[in-house]
Amino acid sequence: MASTHRSKIRRKDLKQPDEFMTVAYSVEDFIEHHLSKVITGAITVLAVALALFLIYQHVASVRRRTAEQFYGGFSALNAKNYKAAEQKFQTLIAQHPSSKAAALARYYLGLAYFNSGDLTRARQALEEYTQGEGPQSFRELALMDLGVVYEQSGEYGKAGEAYRQAAALNGPEANNARVAVARVLQLQGKREAAISAYEDFLKANPYAPQRDTVVQALADLGVSVPALAGAAAP
Repeated sequence: MASTHRSKIRRKDLKQPDEFMTVAYSVEDFIEHHLSKVITGAITVLAVALALFLIYQHVASVRRRTAEQFYGGFSALNAKNYKAAEQKFQTLIAQHPSSKAAALARYYLGLAYFNSGDLTRARQALEEYTQGEGPQSFRELALMDLGVVYEQSGEYGKAGEAYRQAAALNGPEANNARVAVARVLQLQGKREAAISAYEDFLKANPYAPQRDTVVQALADLGVSVPALAGAAAP
C-alpha cells in the first residue's frame, strides 16, 4: 500500500515571516518615516508645474497683446492716420520694450514720423532701429529711409553713409542705394566723384531699371552716355 508523504510544519516555520508581508511591512515602514518627504516632493512637483503653466500663459498673453498693438499701429499707418499710428507704436514700445514686436515697431514709428513731416523724430527712431539687430531686409529698408531723412535735412554726408550701408547688404534695394550714393555726391557739389559713381553703376548694371535716371543725371552733369545697342536686355 502506497504511503502518502506529508511534510511536517514545524513551529519554527510558522514563525518565519511571509515574503509578501515582509515587503509590505518594509513599505509601510518607509512611508511612515518618509511620508512628509514624499508629500513635500509631490507638492514641489505640482508647484513647479503650476509655475511653468502660469509663465506660459503670461508669455502667450503678452505676445497676443503686443501683436494686437502692433497691427493696430500698422493699420493706422496704412490708413495714413499717422498720429494714431505713432501713439499705438509708442505704447507698444513703452509697455514691452524688449519684445520682437516693439523692435519692429521702432521702424514703423520712424515711418509714421516721416510721413507726418517730423524729420527729427523720424531720424531718431530710424537710427535707433538700425543700431539694433533686426532682420536684414528691414535693416536695408530702414537705412534707405534714414538716408532719405538725412538727405531731406541737408545732411548729405550722413545720407551717403546710410545709402552705402544699405548697398553693402546687397538686398532688393541695393541698386537704388548705389544711385542714391551718387546723387548725394552730386548734391554735395562733388562733380567728378558723382560722375564716376554714376558711370560705375552703368558699367555694372547696363540694363537696370534705374538706367534712365542715371543717364539723365549724367546729362545734367554734362556727360553724354552712348545708347545701348538694342532696346531690350539680353
